[in-house]
Amino acid sequence: MAIIVNKEEKRKNIALSCRSLLLEHGINDLTIAQIAKAAGIGKGTVYEYFQNKEDIVFEIITLFIAEHEEEFYKKVTQAESTKEKIYHFLNLLYVNEETKKHLSLYREFIAFSLIDGTEEMEQFSQACQNKFSAILETIFDEAIQNHEIVPAARDLIPALHLFSKGLVIDTHILHTDAKSEISRFIETLFTLIEIKEKK
Repeated sequence: MAIIVNKEEKRKNIALSCRSLLLEHGINDLTIAQIAKAAGIGKGTVYEYFQNKEDIVFEIITLFIAEHEEEFYKKVTQAESTKEKIYHFLNLLYVNEETKKHLSLYREFIAFSLIDGTEEMEQFSQACQNKFSAILETIFDEAIQNHEIVPAARDLIPALHLFSKGLVIDTHILHTDAKSEISRFIETLFTLIEIKEKK
């Protein structure tokens, strides 16, 4: 009797088995041979599930995003205000040593995309941004419905992405303190968009 393999599950398991390898070696120095060895499969089998090395990197980053998203929603359910929710959203990559490793990988992905970017990388980056935009839109829409922020605030969602990406670079190059920059940005943002109670 033939063994039926769930291709999506197998793909995920291969990615999971080499995630620490990616964090250790980075995108550029990771090889298919290392991936195959970590997953306990042959190099040819890797190509049955992934088109190339970048495809594996996308899968691992997708797994990281899913983890961050889960952690974010845990924090959001405890958050008392929209301001706190936005803070948690922007602060996700700066929480602890593990998330800082993910941050380092994200920096490398940005650098790699700028230098040797492919159409697949652009599409993957756009898909990630769309996912995060959907999360922010939900937060903003709820705050607008509750008359906490002005409706025009929704137009600032792309600016939040730009701030977030800029901070990823500045924390590395200029050693900017992420937490204080995020706090300052949010205070300024809410000074502009928060609906003040009429006296």
